[in-house]
Amino acid sequence: MIRTVYTYRIVLGILLSVSISCSKTSSTDPIPKDSEKKAVEEKHLLIQKNSAKVELPFSFYQYFKDEYSETKYPSYELNQNLIDFLKSKNYDGETYKGFLIRSDKEFEYLVTSMSRGDSEYFILITSGNNKIIDYKDIGAIGDENPVTFKIFSDFSIEKYHGNTGDAKAFEKYKIDKNGKILKN
Repeated sequence: MIRTVYTYRIVLGILLSVSISCSKTSSTDPIPKDSEKKAVEEKHLLIQKNSAKVELPFSFYQYFKDEYSETKYPSYELNQNLIDFLKSKNYDGETYKGFLIRSDKEFEYLVTSMSRGDSEYFILITSGNNKIIDYKDIGAIGDENPVTFKIFSDFSIEKYHGNTGDAKAFEKYKIDKNGKILKN
């Protein structure tokens, strides 16, 4: 019996010293996780590089009339960092897609479509230096009171109640030279 207790103590001592040795080695030479590698590699809000831009003005009314044409309104899959950001802001959806409206050395602007059930929400997002600068909810469809939008070539935005060609804007915004979305 005493011999068994000593044997267990020796085995436990060996396992403990091996465990401490392994933890010292791994802490001085960490191996990046796949998610960390992916975060470093994802420099843009969209997954596809050299994505085609949606021509401005971008009107939800016209998008709807054109039957959501992928030719006129190319959409792209979002990267996981942007989806995580949206979820952290309570835009937790079933599907996501992005419409690129500006991409150059300074900024990337996109309209993100997030679907949840029968509803679809549109969020305007601005980024620079691979960081999100600002975001604004600009539209929602799927119930009796849709809110639609139009983005003009000077990056001014109008929001409308309803989806008609003669709707009057009830809110106006403008993206300033720093990428902030400001109410007019």
